[in-house]
Parts: sequence; structure tokens; C-alpha cells
Amino acid sequence: MPCPLFLPDSPLGGTALAGSASAAPLGAVFEGLCGVDPQAEIPESLLKQGCNTGYARDKCPRAAAIENDATRFRIKSHISGIIEVAWSLERDHHPVAVGTLRLAELPETSEPLELQARACAAVYLRRTGAGW
Repeated sequence: MPCPLFLPDSPLGGTALAGSASAAPLGAVFEGLCGVDPQAEIPESLLKQGCNTGYARDKCPRAAAIENDATRFRIKSHISGIIEVAWSLERDHHPVAVGTLRLAELPETSEPLELQARACAAVYLRRTGAGW
């Protein structure tokens, strides 16, 4: 359940949450930027326990200023080069919006929701050994 503002970039090597990378909401801990201020430096502790995990209102002033606390993802299907990812935006551990994204290998966007869904899909592909 990453922060809805998080723009994941690449897996953060050698890092785990709760003893296992599988505990990470996107399936791995990611480096990345904040969608509010991409130039802002994010301390590693906030990156691991805020950006990657959501619910960071008490740790990050940018997260405290938005309506949603976290985004949750689930791979629904992978058929003919299309990965369908279900998503849910949460506030106080309750869904406030839900939907699905159909992702093809290309194109990409800079929207946080799609970047996060693509990061989740990339971890799924790596774990299953599948290709687009």
C-alpha cells in the first residue's frame, strides 16, 4: 500500500520490510520520488516506512496534505500481453475508490497510480519468470 504520491523507480537492493521483500506492498521496496515535489530528497527511512508503505501522515507533511493514505494492488490476470491490475485507494484503512488498469508493455506515464501498478506488475513478472 504505497503512498498515493509515490513515484516508484527501481527496486531498492538489499532492503526488506518486516524481514521480507514480499511484505512490501508493491512486492519489493522501491526507490523513487514524491509526486508533489520530485526534486525533494527523501530520507531512506521515510522511503521505506512511508513512501513504500503508505499511511505516512505522521511522518511526511506532503502525505498529511492529501485525502488518501495508501494504494493497494492485486494482479487480476495476465493474458496475451495485457496485465490487469486491480487497485484501491484507501483512507483510514477503508477503500474510497477502486478500479482496474489494463497494462501493456508500452506506453508509460508519469501518473503515480499507473507507475505503482507497473512496479507491481514488474515484480509479478520477475517472480513468475513470465514476459509481457
